Amino acid sequence: MKDTKTPRWLLERLALGELDAAATAELRRRAAAAGEDLDAALAELAASSAQLLREHPPARMVEEIRRRAKPPARPRRVRTIWVVAPIALAGALALVLLVRPAGERPEAPSPEYIGVKGSPASRLVVYRHERGGDRPLPDGATAAEGDLVQLAYREKQAGFGLLLSIDGAGTVTLHWPDRPSTGAAPLDTAGEARLPSAYQLDDAPGFERFFLVTAPRPFPVATVIDAARALAARPQDARTSPLPLPATFEQTSVALAKPGAGGRKDSR
Repeated sequence: MKDTKTPRWLLERLALGELDAAATAELRRRAAAAGEDLDAALAELAASSAQLLREHPPARMVEEIRRRAKPPARPRRVRTIWVVAPIALAGALALVLLVRPAGERPEAPSPEYIGVKGSPASRLVVYRHERGGDRPLPDGATAAEGDLVQLAYREKQAGFGLLLSIDGAGTVTLHWPDRPSTGAAPLDTAGEARLPSAYQLDDAPGFERFFLVTAPRPFPVATVIDAARALAARPQDARTSPLPLPATFEQTSVALAKPGAGGRKDSR
């Protein structure tokens, strides 16, 4: 895409409808004063996203991911390994499932494992704020409207990533980076990286599913948001299926069940 005086992240937010009317008007005013053709820049951004989807159709990518997730004809029996690791909280413990590469399958896979390409170097942890301290929630844990959760990740390999969520109402929420700038954020490999804000779960029914998506090279945030919206539009698959992304991405998810929930997420 051609360089413009308007930052790429602002163009992406405008394209995604994340700017209110006042911010949109101010952005267009500044672009016009700088002699920029904002509509042409938006059209070029849309064409770039469309080309990526044409080259990697979601349906084909989902089928390819499922194909790779199938065990070989004579699968080797592998036990699911759970690791208990200390974290910097008073006596708290993080319980993490090591996700096996394609071709190796746990004897009793969880819904998060099926079809999701994940790296043992990459961890996604969802903490719930409780009176006794923050508690890590495993995939499938029960949560409720009003719960305050905080996201964290551990990544040993340098690269770029983002965190987002899908809920039972079909809403996609970007948690990190909070401002997408030119694309996904650089990963912190020094240890556990926590987001600075907690999130209050709303009354969206059924579930809240969090995704960590990473890649070795920079990528547009809009690409993953489009994939998340495509998955969220299929409620029967959104709870367990992977995001329809090319195989160059790695993704890990943690889904929280919300039985009885009736939305908006509030930062804290």
